Amino acid sequence: MEWNQETLQRLAQCFLDTLSLDQESRQAAEKLLSDGANQPNYSLAVLRIVAEPSVNEQIRHVASVNFKNHLRSRWLPPSDHSCMISPMEDSEKEQIKTLIVSLMLSCSSPCIQNQLSEALIIIGKHDFPNSWPSLLPQLVVSLGKAASVNDYVSINGILGIANSIFKKFRYQYLTNDLFLELEDCVGKFASPLQVLFLKTAELIDAEGSNEMILKPLFESQKLCCRIFFSLSFQDLPEVFEKDISGWMKKFQKYLSSSYYSALESTEDGLRLVDDLRAAVCEIINLFMEKYEEEFGDFRDGFASAIWKLLRDVSKSLRRDKLATKAIKFLTIISKSVHHTFFASHNLIKEICHNIVIPNVYLRDEDEELFDINYIEFIRRDMEGSDVDTRRRIACELLKELAVNYKIQVTQVVTMEIQSLLSSFSTNPVLRWKDKDCAIFLVVSLATKKTGGGASMSTDLIDVQLFFEHIISPELQSRDVNSSPMLKAGSLKFLTMFRSHIPKFDGINKLFPELVRFLTAESNVVHSYAAICIEKFLLVKEEGGVVRYGAGDISPFLSQLMKNLFEALKFQDSEENQYLMKCIMRVLGVADISLEVASDCIGSLKSILSEVCKNPKNPVFNHYLFESVAVLVRRACERNVSLVPEFERALLPSLQMILDNDVSEFLPYAFQLLTQLVELSRPLQLSENYMRIFSVLLEPNSWERKGNVPALVPLLKAFLQRVSHEVWMSQVLDIFKNLVSSPSTDEQGFYVLNTVVENIGYSVIEPHMKTIWDVLFRRLERKYTVKFQKSLVISMSLFLVKHGPCLLLKSMNTARENVFTAVLEQIWIPNVKLITGTIEVKLTAVAATRLICESPALLDPSASKLWGKMLDSIITLVSRPELEIVIIDDPEMTDEVFENVEYKAVFVNLYNAGRKEEDPLKETKDPKEFLLASLFKLSSASPGRYGQIIGENVEQANQEALLQLCNAYNCGIA
Repeated sequence: MEWNQETLQRLAQCFLDTLSLDQESRQAAEKLLSDGANQPNYSLAVLRIVAEPSVNEQIRHVASVNFKNHLRSRWLPPSDHSCMISPMEDSEKEQIKTLIVSLMLSCSSPCIQNQLSEALIIIGKHDFPNSWPSLLPQLVVSLGKAASVNDYVSINGILGIANSIFKKFRYQYLTNDLFLELEDCVGKFASPLQVLFLKTAELIDAEGSNEMILKPLFESQKLCCRIFFSLSFQDLPEVFEKDISGWMKKFQKYLSSSYYSALESTEDGLRLVDDLRAAVCEIINLFMEKYEEEFGDFRDGFASAIWKLLRDVSKSLRRDKLATKAIKFLTIISKSVHHTFFASHNLIKEICHNIVIPNVYLRDEDEELFDINYIEFIRRDMEGSDVDTRRRIACELLKELAVNYKIQVTQVVTMEIQSLLSSFSTNPVLRWKDKDCAIFLVVSLATKKTGGGASMSTDLIDVQLFFEHIISPELQSRDVNSSPMLKAGSLKFLTMFRSHIPKFDGINKLFPELVRFLTAESNVVHSYAAICIEKFLLVKEEGGVVRYGAGDISPFLSQLMKNLFEALKFQDSEENQYLMKCIMRVLGVADISLEVASDCIGSLKSILSEVCKNPKNPVFNHYLFESVAVLVRRACERNVSLVPEFERALLPSLQMILDNDVSEFLPYAFQLLTQLVELSRPLQLSENYMRIFSVLLEPNSWERKGNVPALVPLLKAFLQRVSHEVWMSQVLDIFKNLVSSPSTDEQGFYVLNTVVENIGYSVIEPHMKTIWDVLFRRLERKYTVKFQKSLVISMSLFLVKHGPCLLLKSMNTARENVFTAVLEQIWIPNVKLITGTIEVKLTAVAATRLICESPALLDPSASKLWGKMLDSIITLVSRPELEIVIIDDPEMTDEVFENVEYKAVFVNLYNAGRKEEDPLKETKDPKEFLLASLFKLSSASPGRYGQIIGENVEQANQEALLQLCNAYNCGIA
């Protein structure tokens, strides 16, 4: 883009028009800017506008935002090669790097300066230091000039850039390259940083009463501390270690001094001071963990300073960041060999009373979060995402103290809990937070019992007595909407200590109450009730038997399902993942009657139709489809008369997903369709199904790789139900496309295996030459161990279905004498690598039949190949069971559903899965089959095969074969 006055005016007008209230003008301007962005030097033209003082500041600000976003999208080539965005030319990049630092520092507008700073950080992230060696020297020079005139606007701009580009030293693994980069940065920046830090400290002391002067000074010190932290994170630089006393003296002063009254008297000023103190806390936390020897002389002084600081901070409602960083320092000391700092009983008592209780106690912010954002509240309170919150970090301090001072901590905390409960009893209406605090302490300080699982224990209370006297009254309250936070805390307690509840009490006393709490108006309360029910259904006895089965929940089932679906109608709970997960779990346990099945499928259908319009919550939607899948599986498989009703309910929604191409739901829809096709009873599938089958056979249905694992089982289900001749060519086209790509070749083999297993040889015979040609071309072009193993399994399946002679004939018809080459180079080396119970049996039986039934292998000229194949078979069947057994039906645990999100990869529906079918049901033991076949073969030619075995089978496998013969009482002549 050529720069001239006309360009300036045109671009300036476009930027102004992007702010227009007129949609047409705004869209036209955005289109012109989008087109201009593809021209060379566009970013330089925009940067000229930003730098032009004659242009209106509002336009310059918009241009700076555009410039930053332009760099973000075009500085590097796009990762998606199909993307039409072209990256910047190198010459354009170099000019930007030459101009941007000086322009940012000379800019008088903070808003524009911030945008240019962010743009510089984007460049630095990709180019610094290797492709931008001049940046750091330029920053150092600029920092020196700004410091010489006390220009803290520029100083803080430079420090902000340095802080951003040095952050990578905190998070990356230390490699040689990173160490060299760090060494270079320390060498150039550490000394100027130290000079500036000490100078700024003197200015703060000199200007102790002027708020306007102090604010940029404290901002500068905070940034200096952040840079010090980054440069020290991997290793303590020598330049810092030499004057560690000077640094630590200033750090401790910022934690312990309270003479910043000019700042601390205002909320903004106090935030600035606390941000600096929090940055100091991060540094001393780092030194306690990594540089304890260098930090040793200062540890006790900092511990006292932190202790005194926390006594004040803990009483304040809005100093969260400082409180958590400071408490973490005490926690680190409590875990170290220096924990004797806490040895005084009175100190632990003070910590509990003055630090832990104030930080655990409910605040207005907690109540607000409870009311307006229940999902975030639950994530923090129940799911442990509150790791950096006051409540969690305060309890972690107590937990760590209890490691070395268990008796003292237990005594102190128990007394605090009793005091809180006594306070509550004096005025339950006004003092309800005291009881909440007591419950929170009990739950947060509980530990998992030895042996893992979900069973929790605590030394603070007698769980049974605490439940009966403290928790049970809340759960038996007839008003489910009163004191909702206290109700939620009680439900959380019950969830955490569920294994302590005897089965009789749990099912007869608690389940009706939990079902009732699903009607609570509070989103958190009815969510916690659902979580509690769902977790109760996972409780196991010591022997691993599930405590609550279908019979236990049958009396409550109808009301339970009604309340769960009604709770989904509360405002903001329309896509409540906790309710839907509970629905899924209950349906997976319960005996589902016709009435319950009809009600549930109707409700699920309505929800499915609604979420299809705008998929938002991937976790909720996953549980929704799991709920449908488990209902189909457990209701329809038990009572096939329900299948037509389920088809009428679900097929329109599934068809809508396909018609509207709801990409997030397509893999789910295909898996549910597979279930329905397999369950459908009419000999001839309905038109609805056949219309879907036609779509399934279209090539574009298979273009999205994330859909392929769901499409293959659906195709298999259809092939088992439809006439084969009509669709054969289209099915084989799908096979060719899939098997040609390494990312989908395994799915291609599944399609081929489906054809081989379900279609008669007379139908597939005309296509066998094409099939082998496709596979052999892929072997010649690119093969992997995975591909070879899949080929061995497919050949084995073909052999057990159609016999070794047809296999050999069809392969050699495709390519002359290819069978022997494949046998020697692919089959024999890879059969010993097969895993999976069914796969091992299939390949062992097939290989056994090959050496015992195939004339080609029984010919004396093939003795060497015969022996090598037997050697591989023995290796395969002699492996320890643990190596080959794959669990067919794993228990559905929470891990199955972790990290569910919308993405290109396939998301499996656990409840839609079926056990893999065994094509050799009549053969129970592949070892016995091998020995029986060898015995029959050797009996016909005594001595011959013993000699072949001796010459071609490894000694270890000869011994393994002998052991098998002894174990099965079967000899080989």
